[in-house]
Amino acid sequence: MLWLDITDPKYALFFSAFLPRLLELDSILITTRESPNYTECARILSKVESSYAKKDVRLQICSVGGYGGADKLGKYHARVQREQEFLSLFGKIGTPRVFMSGASVEGAQCAFGLGIPIVHFADTPIAGHAYDPKDITALARLSIPLSSVLFHPFVIPSSVFSGFGLESSNVYSYDFIDIALWLDSSSSISSSILPSFITQSSLPNAIPLIIAREEEYKAHYVKAQYRLWYESVHLLAQERVRLLIIPRYDTSQLEAEFGAYSNVQIAQEIIAPHDLYAHASLLLGGGGTMNLEACFLGIPTISTRSLLLYHDCYLLEHKLMCHAKSVEEVLQAFYAYRDSGFARKDSKALFIKPNHLNTLKDALENSLHSIVQTIATRFY
Repeated sequence: MLWLDITDPKYALFFSAFLPRLLELDSILITTRESPNYTECARILSKVESSYAKKDVRLQICSVGGYGGADKLGKYHARVQREQEFLSLFGKIGTPRVFMSGASVEGAQCAFGLGIPIVHFADTPIAGHAYDPKDITALARLSIPLSSVLFHPFVIPSSVFSGFGLESSNVYSYDFIDIALWLDSSSSISSSILPSFITQSSLPNAIPLIIAREEEYKAHYVKAQYRLWYESVHLLAQERVRLLIIPRYDTSQLEAEFGAYSNVQIAQEIIAPHDLYAHASLLLGGGGTMNLEACFLGIPTISTRSLLLYHDCYLLEHKLMCHAKSVEEVLQAFYAYRDSGFARKDSKALFIKPNHLNTLKDALENSLHSIVQTIATRFY
């Protein structure tokens, strides 16, 4: 049994697109976490489970424990409780053969304690874009050094991981940026009927639709909940646009702040990426994954992120997005994109390793084959 612990939406999308290849290796147990104010992962995986329900009985998905929130004591208590629940679960179904994850401290530490080989996928080892020990994230400190094998996208230098005590022979770079995997594949996640607020983009002379996503301010690598994104939404709401906010956490704060605007809506359901971006004119992104998704699809993108990671620098280097540090810069970028008619770019080729001789599809297929073969050789 191959055990995946998926604790953030990005890796829910990543591993769901990877599942057909992983099921060639072994039966799969996917665990996630769910709390009253943190359900996004569980809701994505619920859609995945529904799509596989009649196809493959070798896939099991369950919620184990919750999210501790922004408070350190709460996070630690939730971690300890999850590890205890893992032990109880394995006492019933048996100990997994291999553990795999992208961002799970409790999963990695439980696996290490049980002697289960650990396969990590890492795209945010440091809170920056040049290696400095002081920028190593708390999550990375507590998980990456335990890796048996580690895979990472080409935009991150492999040398970064020597700072975690990993031997170079156990670190593998792959030739694509993660979001290409689920945006270029036939997704197992589909949306229910889309609200008219979104679909009216296809009507003649439709008002532009801005997708807005706040920063992951509860994440281990973000220092505070900065106001720039929120102030930018207020200003853009005064323009002739529609704004659809994709909530990251509990929606009550967003509803209290933006509920008075008739042209602002907060999504209540998971919307599949392909369905969402088909109607978008622009993305106002405070985080990383949706910025990458929008740039992959050539959608004009304004980032208000409070820090720049390797991926952000890559996007900026190739002029795929604008990084704004003030509301004035947000408006300036918005007006420039509006004047261009919110024109999209053909940028998919930039999401595979430069000078790669293959197409995007071939690069993805070759990389996945290599990853699966490495895991099979090492642990099966």
